[in-house]
Amino acid sequence: MRFPLDEFIWPGKEGQFGAVRKHDIHTGIDLYCQPGEEVYAIEPGVVVKYNWFTGEKAEPPSPWWYNTSALAIKGKSGVIVYGEMVAFEETYRVGTSIREGQLIGRVEQVLKEDKGKVPSTSMLHLELYKEYE
Repeated sequence: MRFPLDEFIWPGKEGQFGAVRKHDIHTGIDLYCQPGEEVYAIEPGVVVKYNWFTGEKAEPPSPWWYNTSALAIKGKSGVIVYGEMVAFEETYRVGTSIREGQLIGRVEQVLKEDKGKVPSTSMLHLELYKEYE
């Protein structure tokens, strides 16, 4: 397995799995980093979905954040969702095979303002599911 980022800060309370937030309960883990940080596939798999993840274009909309995307890759561990990023064109098509360690995209800035609660306004959001719609 390859870790998805080279440079990051472990999440504080706000970015941990299960954290209670204003609008929901956090379903993943946030790895704080700089905008543009390269994202690598944790394990080999096949792309099962690419969609808007945050912002006005997401469903449901979250206009308090910038528009970011999510790439879902199904592999031996289940479906890993890489959120709050933008995937490269060659990796976001459903059915595309992905290699472990393959560069799949870059982290995008998600927070519109720095509220001082988290170490950065950009992060890679990771989720793991058995199946993903």
